[in-house]
Amino acid sequence: MTSIEFQPSGFASLRVVRQVSAMAQEVVDAVELRMGERVPPLTVVVAGRSGMATAQVMAAGWRRGGRRAVAAYWLHARREARGVFACASVTRSDRVVIALNAGALKRGGPGEVRSTLVHEMVHAIQMARPGRRRDLQTVLDHQLKITQMPSAWCHAMDAVVAIEEAEAYAVEQALDPEAWPAPFDRDAALRRLHAAASSWHAAAAAA
Repeated sequence: MTSIEFQPSGFASLRVVRQVSAMAQEVVDAVELRMGERVPPLTVVVAGRSGMATAQVMAAGWRRGGRRAVAAYWLHARREARGVFACASVTRSDRVVIALNAGALKRGGPGEVRSTLVHEMVHAIQMARPGRRRDLQTVLDHQLKITQMPSAWCHAMDAVVAIEEAEAYAVEQALDPEAWPAPFDRDAALRRLHAAASSWHAAAAAA
């Protein structure tokens, strides 16, 4: 059973906190069964935008970065939290932080909470895959101005994130098909992903 540590904000909707607590393990089981992979240990934060940003900064290992870089990262995370239901963040340990937007989920309902948890559990699994945690920790070092990543590597990482998003949405649709107004053409999307990856590989080999 996955270790889940809940950290709800005192300002978060109690209804949302209860829904998240009640659904989390069931969602973990469903996602693990669907994907055949294990969800890593989790810290689940339920908070507003500022609380979500703070959770991400703490997960990033903020003491490693300078004061200005940490402040800039927090402001960026807070801006990114606007209008989203949740985000998943790699940490410096084996845990993954899932920060849930209490305000946005309060305006939704139990179905929105469940689909959001499904989506973020998929991201948690992705972050635990061989080599991926190390890559994401390198991205954190770049964001905190500890190290500098070449622009080509940054673009490659953005492409990986886009593919992971497609996988998360595909699993979300598979586990909750009624929440999707139109069918998702997975085969067409997969062909486009393969074509894009092949083109990137050819360009990288030529360089």
